[in-house]
Amino acid sequence: MFSTRRMQGLYAAVLTAALALTGVSDGYGQSTDNPSHGASDSRTEGETTPSDFVTNAIIANLAAARSECGSYDRVYRIDCLRQRMLDIARRIPQGPAYAQARQIVGRAASRLGTIQSANADTRVKKQRSRRNARLREAKVYTAIKQEKLNQAMQQASRVIEEATTQLLRAGENSEKRSAHYQKIAAAVGSTKVLLRSA
Repeated sequence: MFSTRRMQGLYAAVLTAALALTGVSDGYGQSTDNPSHGASDSRTEGETTPSDFVTNAIIANLAAARSECGSYDRVYRIDCLRQRMLDIARRIPQGPAYAQARQIVGRAASRLGTIQSANADTRVKKQRSRRNARLREAKVYTAIKQEKLNQAMQQASRVIEEATTQLLRAGENSEKRSAHYQKIAAAVGSTKVLLRSA
């Protein structure tokens, strides 16, 4: 007789396979009326082993954020990256497989927020978000003061470096988790291209 947990695991595996075969968009990449939709999805909530499905969705979300934020003037990029990383952290499942990744990405977003707040230029017109196929929520980005921009970019770059290192270390204690966390770390690290000083 199957236990409830085993039945849920079997259901999650069947649903994931069905979505992969039908080409349905994953819930972690799309916006909904409930921003925590991806975070509490029953497919992954209690799982202890990362899956290619979820890892690839996180990587695709980070790539979409990098692409969007890179399309704006440099003064808006820290706030764009902050807000999109926060969106991505909320979509990472809460279960043990991704708990550390969720925490690290969320903490990096928070630290970017501290940099943003300390250097915000409220006199400059805000930037409305452009279409992002994976992270659809409309956003408004605040500029960084031009005279503070290079310093703020350097600080933000260090935040991304530290998050990348933390993700790599988080995967070290689990062979099953290691490859997934390495991929997520590389995707987070790739956002540093947005933060180059002039």
